[in-house]
Amino acid sequence: MRKCSNSRAFLLAMAICALFHLAGCGRKETAPPTEGGENSPASSGAKPAGLPLDQQIEQKLDPLTKEDVELYLKVMRAAADRVQNPAPADRIALEDAKKILAGSASGRVPTPSDVKTLERANLVAMAMDQIIADEMKLDGRTYRGIAEAVESVVPNPALGLAPSKDVPPTPEHVLTPLEKRLSDVNTANETFLIPYRAEIQKLMAVVRNPANLPK
Repeated sequence: MRKCSNSRAFLLAMAICALFHLAGCGRKETAPPTEGGENSPASSGAKPAGLPLDQQIEQKLDPLTKEDVELYLKVMRAAADRVQNPAPADRIALEDAKKILAGSASGRVPTPSDVKTLERANLVAMAMDQIIADEMKLDGRTYRGIAEAVESVVPNPALGLAPSKDVPPTPEHVLTPLEKRLSDVNTANETFLIPYRAEIQKLMAVVRNPANLPK
């Protein structure tokens, strides 16, 4: 249901964990946590099922509105432009990340500063909209909730996640309240986003393109 966002989080996590395996990066990475760790039940010892419904997922749990989509597009348009015309600090982050990756290949143990540099480079490469949203002084959790909702039903062409007719249907099971709510919301969002779909995919192909990652 959330293939696009999960794949994006996986790519970011993979880029860091692959580099820092020798430095002890053995924990399982998930989608970027929300401020204050409220979306990280493992860190607090709480089970996901024990969390309030609105804290179990970052995605907005109500159908998207025109204002939501306009905000998403405003941020993503600015992010796409920034990716195509990076600021000096963005170029430096990517270049420094390349040097760190090259050093790790020769056995250099990464430092905490290297970790921060790679994290920044990953944001520049795959989540520039988060940087833009922060610079616009938007509430990070609110924006991410909207972005998750949009990208849960609009596949990113750069990741090759278009649905396939050959994929067998998922076995039926009794949906949890959260799954039922998400299913209904995603169905509504998918229809609502039809007029915006082409532009959204065009922007995602720029902002969420794995080819942007430093190598």
